[in-house]
Amino acid sequence: MAENRRSAEGGTTEKGTIAVREFSATPDRLPSCFHGVKGATAYRPPGSSRDGRLVTLGTGPRGVVFAPISWGDACEWAAEAKRLAADGYHVVTLDWGADRRRTISDATRLLRSRGAKDVAWVGGCMGGTLMLGMLTDRTDRPAGVAGISPLASLGGYSAGNGTSYDGELLLLGTADDPLSDEKRLREVADSFPKAEVTVLPGTRHAAEIFAGPHGTAARRSLDGFLDRTFAPADS
Repeated sequence: MAENRRSAEGGTTEKGTIAVREFSATPDRLPSCFHGVKGATAYRPPGSSRDGRLVTLGTGPRGVVFAPISWGDACEWAAEAKRLAADGYHVVTLDWGADRRRTISDATRLLRSRGAKDVAWVGGCMGGTLMLGMLTDRTDRPAGVAGISPLASLGGYSAGNGTSYDGELLLLGTADDPLSDEKRLREVADSFPKAEVTVLPGTRHAAEIFAGPHGTAARRSLDGFLDRTFAPADS
């Protein structure tokens, strides 16, 4: 027999389904990279039978959505997701769904349904490209966006994309990345004049940067971005 439990809105749902603040998702199989992580849970968004899996870990009001490269999955950012969850962040990583923008939106809504007051987006390569491109939509914007090795040629950026956005922005990459080197990174920055730009040595790309020889510097840059994103308004 299905066990009912109350949602945050006062309704009830069948056991195994969350339904909070107009967002519902069904539990799914947890990727092996998160096995043994306390509180890690996988969900499948509504209307999705096989793709768009979302993995949550951590708790609290500071939410972070990690998006992978074009062919990546929820495990790509596992190391950083675990680290930030241990530091008090509420994190979602994801597998891409058929509609990638919707996947990012679903991840954001899931965090907010679980109590995150503000959400930052962090995306590698195509993930960061999409997130930066989504800032043209003025509805439900995140508190900050970090593009890690975003793609200059596929972003669809135009003058003013970033000038109307007043949240925190970080663009991070490596100087000789074959896909997003320093020149390309600064081309992206032309459309986001308020962004902090961090260029590290080497050829590492997206999440690989954090596992490389300059991973400490990359984490320091990301942590600084998150500190600014979630700083109190009167600080």
